Amino acid sequence: MLPLMRIRPAGQPIRLPDWSIAFGRHAKLEVDLGCGRGHYAFARAQARPDRNVVAIETRIKWVGLLRQRAKKQGVLNLRAIRCDASMDLPLLFDKASVEGFSIFHPDPWWKKRHRKRRLVRPELVDQWAQMLTPGGWIFVQTDVPDLAEEAREVLSACAKLEALDATDFKREVLDGLGSHREHKCQQFGIPVRAMAFARKPDPAP
Repeated sequence: MLPLMRIRPAGQPIRLPDWSIAFGRHAKLEVDLGCGRGHYAFARAQARPDRNVVAIETRIKWVGLLRQRAKKQGVLNLRAIRCDASMDLPLLFDKASVEGFSIFHPDPWWKKRHRKRRLVRPELVDQWAQMLTPGGWIFVQTDVPDLAEEAREVLSACAKLEALDATDFKREVLDGLGSHREHKCQQFGIPVRAMAFARKPDPAP
């Protein structure tokens, strides 16, 4: 099993993990960025035993609890890692290796001077697009209106991506599954906004 934290000692070359070894099999790889309590990642792994699901979160307590839950309930196709999704993905995933990235209700970083820390930003979207397999996808959902508008603009500006119908995508591809925050929003009548994008086919040589 992978460690709770992914660390590369200074001066050493990057050696990406072999996910087929980490999971004990070859399967399509999905990554939930900022998984929080892991509600969606856990449900996704249960619903799609044919997929390998990696849940990434900065809070080590929630990573540990998610690992314990998966072990207790025998969910073998889920791995939880404590790392920073804005910095550490190149240490974890190669180009064209990820089937899809999900981002449910990312931190809005309310203060204007902190908005540069938002997860959906151009340099990271370009990075994710390179890590996607052809036809791979990115799904983002939030209950913060200005964050939704900003995220849609950033994703739309990436030349490697094309927009999909988010409602159909969530129902047909994500099995209608949601996060802990989403369920709270539904409980209190807070609207959520979702967007889905797919990696365009590579141009013919």
